[in-house]
Amino acid sequence: MKINSFFLRFWVFSSLSLYGLAAQNAHATDAINMIPIHQVAHSIVINRSCAVVWDVVSDFDGISNWYSGFSASVHKSGPMKQVGAIRELTRSGSGVIFDEKLILFDPSGYTLAYSHVKNGPVKETVNQVRLIDLNSRQQCLATWGTTMRFKPAQAKDAENLKGRFLNAFESVLTDLKNKVEQ
Repeated sequence: MKINSFFLRFWVFSSLSLYGLAAQNAHATDAINMIPIHQVAHSIVINRSCAVVWDVVSDFDGISNWYSGFSASVHKSGPMKQVGAIRELTRSGSGVIFDEKLILFDPSGYTLAYSHVKNGPVKETVNQVRLIDLNSRQQCLATWGTTMRFKPAQAKDAENLKGRFLNAFESVLTDLKNKVEQ
């Protein structure tokens, strides 16, 4: 995967569209590879400042401590809380194990991005979490989204797969909200 061009397309799209409060769906075609690029995102308002929310979200390998979708998250390699960190995740229920790599970490902009590097559910993906302070920093708009390409066999089931990603983002954001508002 050429992460630079893929990530750039994601960054441009996300800066234009990931700020909405409602779930979003998009579809484009990569002109170079002619492989469809799909994007989904979900946002939620959390009744805490982004600084508080960031403390939870930025613990890259601690996601299983608050998100019910993972039964385990382990730091595998790379520097902690820096680009290059790799975590191994275990899905709750199914026990499926996969790795993700931190590819953007911006504490001042409350933004991080990561990509599947081993056993991901699709061919390529760049996931992004972005936080924006609202109401004099009394609330935080949290957005979780992805830009992805499907494996050839998945192309005909694209809408279902995008729906599964969207459901996961809704779930992770609900768990995040519950964690920081308690």
